[in-house]
Formats: sequence, C-alpha cells, structure tokens
Amino acid sequence: MPIRTSIALALAAALSLGASTSAWAQRRSHPPRRPTPAAARPGSVAVAPPTVATTEATPQARPTLDLAEVIPVPVSAVDGMLRRMRVYLVIAPPGSTAFGIGALGQGRRIWAVLPSCRTTNPDDDREPCPVDRLTLEAVIRGNVNSGTPTFLGGVADARRVQSFVVEQSAPRVRLRVLGPGDRVRYEAVVEADRLADLQPPEGASSADGFTLDLTRYPAR
Repeated sequence: MPIRTSIALALAAALSLGASTSAWAQRRSHPPRRPTPAAARPGSVAVAPPTVATTEATPQARPTLDLAEVIPVPVSAVDGMLRRMRVYLVIAPPGSTAFGIGALGQGRRIWAVLPSCRTTNPDDDREPCPVDRLTLEAVIRGNVNSGTPTFLGGVADARRVQSFVVEQSAPRVRLRVLGPGDRVRYEAVVEADRLADLQPPEGASSADGFTLDLTRYPAR
C-alpha cells in the first residue's frame, strides 16, 4: 500500500473516532429532556379531569302572594264554576233582611245558596258535605261583612243560605269555597263592582223574609 494512502486512512479513522467520542461526551453532559406538560407550555390551557359535584338542595321559602297583583277573574266565569259545585251567588233584593243580611250593614248585598251537609251514608257514595261555607275577603282595602249559613226550613240536612255585604270601598274581593275542616276547594279574586252582574234570586218575598225557588238551584 502506498505511504500516502495509509496516512489518509489513518487520519480518517482518527477523525471518526474523535467525532464519536465528542458526541458520547455531549450526551453524558446533556441528557435528553422529557416532554414539557401542556399546562407548563407558554400560551397553553390546562384541562382538568372531569369531576362530579353533589349539591344538596336548599329548601326555598314559598313566596308570599300579593293579592293586589292578582289578575281578577270575570264574575261570569266564577259564577259558572260555582254552579258546577252547586253553589249559587245571587243579588239580595233591596230592603230584604232575610237570611241575616239585614244585620250586615250597607254595601253590595250577596246571597250564596249552598248545598246541604248530610250525615255519612254507607249506601250513598256521594260526598255528604261538599261545601261547608264560603268566605269573601276584601282585597287592598275595605271590608266584607259575612253571616253564618242559615238552614232553610230549620232542618239540619237542608239547603243553606249565607249572606255577605261588600263595602263600596272594596275594589276587589277574594272568594273561597271551603269544605269540612276549612279545606279550600275553590278560590278566585273578582272585581267588586262586577258583582252587580250576578242574577237576582228566583223566588218571592214572604212574611218571614224570602222564599227561594229551590227547583232553580239544583243541589245534586
């Protein structure tokens, strides 16, 4: 082998060995870096694993009903509902004192014809006392004077009539139909001046007050 060729090969081998040694030393002094987590990279957004939170419901207080903001129901609609319950509202005749209305003062005079309250009969599946009484309450201002139900004919299980006088200053009236135990069966607010739309009673004045034609007011 020529001398120049041998020298060139030796020089090439020495250079290759030196490069390998340098690369090995560099790897020893600078170990490879691990990938940087996404949360640590500039401008990145870390995504947390989903979690399940359990929140115990807090009981909410029932809001107080402001009757001044209640939209009144037309008297005709209320009258129709009451008739389905066998309750009849009528305008008491002027000057009449029947059913205790004479002691209730001046104002819009109303009679309520109520169904009877019977004793429980195991052979009759109908409710023995569907309506115990009515209540009328002035809304915003004014007063309503109420009487207790009067039994027609003095019989305990007979039909009854209850009297009310609504003062002229009352703009609205809240009506409630109560069953036994003061259970509310129906409730509505009406414009007091629209009570004039109710019908006069079917019947005639009598020596002891007023005789209602109960055939016009079916109870069952």
